[in-house]
Amino acid sequence: MERESESESEEGDVCGIIEADGLSLEELPVHQGAAKGTWRVSVLRVLSPRPPIIEDEDGDLAMPRTELGGELPPGLLDWQIQMARLASSRLERVGLQLWAGALVLSDFLLARPWLLRERHVCELGAGLGLCSLLACRLGAASVLCTDGHLEAVENCRQNLQRNGVSVKDAEYAEANREDANVKTVKVEVLRWEDPPPMEDDVWAAEVLLAADVIYDAAAAEAFAKLAAKLLNTKAERLYMSLEKRVYFSSATFKPEVAAYPQFLEDCAALGLEVEPVDLSSVPVHFNYVRSRFYELVTITAKGRASVKRKQEHATEDVQSGEGVN
Repeated sequence: MERESESESEEGDVCGIIEADGLSLEELPVHQGAAKGTWRVSVLRVLSPRPPIIEDEDGDLAMPRTELGGELPPGLLDWQIQMARLASSRLERVGLQLWAGALVLSDFLLARPWLLRERHVCELGAGLGLCSLLACRLGAASVLCTDGHLEAVENCRQNLQRNGVSVKDAEYAEANREDANVKTVKVEVLRWEDPPPMEDDVWAAEVLLAADVIYDAAAAEAFAKLAAKLLNTKAERLYMSLEKRVYFSSATFKPEVAAYPQFLEDCAALGLEVEPVDLSSVPVHFNYVRSRFYELVTITAKGRASVKRKQEHATEDVQSGEGVN
């Protein structure tokens, strides 16, 4: 994989990777020619589900009082996911880093695989492609992995292939048109401020995924507008995770408040309903500590929200009766 040279000491808005607390990753040798210490190939291991340790506003840690049951879908325990990523970057390349929100959303998907099974799924702002990879392994009918930056899209493509998933393109479709069992993911550039034409696969998505995509006001506004269009077409629900943070910008030389509050206002103005998910009910499947700054929400069009919520709760009741949480 060809990588441009980049020094770890290069100044940028994101000086060093912002990872989940205590995240443990196995590092593999990088491709020859990559800048030493900048590009990494990391292994993220899927572990048996365990209750999250809840951190309150005072910083005290406590185990949840509710019992968390359930097992991983077959074949996923001890799965070693390999991802090429940047160790640090300028702001425009943050999608090439590993962000904690992707782990939170992945935990949620692993605990509730029926939300994706036989559904058409699209990940927006995929970054490294982790959630698209999981959607494929969890039985989605189709997966579209998108990002607004070509470099991130190419890295997603290679990360998917690195983990045994074929990337769908015209050449692949022709070679495998009679084999319905081959797992594939389509990868493409999708810029939120410039939605693709209606014949694009994104408009066929039933379930939308997004992790740590709200990072400035312009991105928040563009993302909310695209989400509203998709949720008023065929998409039924958007699952979005994020880490609420204040960061220091080398561009303005002052702390910047994350754009999440503005995003919530945009959603309300666009007729979208944002409903938080209780993360104490979502087990942890990776070796990290889930802090109180992480949040997971479901987003629906207000006119469809109550109906979809009843349908989802009915499905969860059935799955819980089968021993799955």
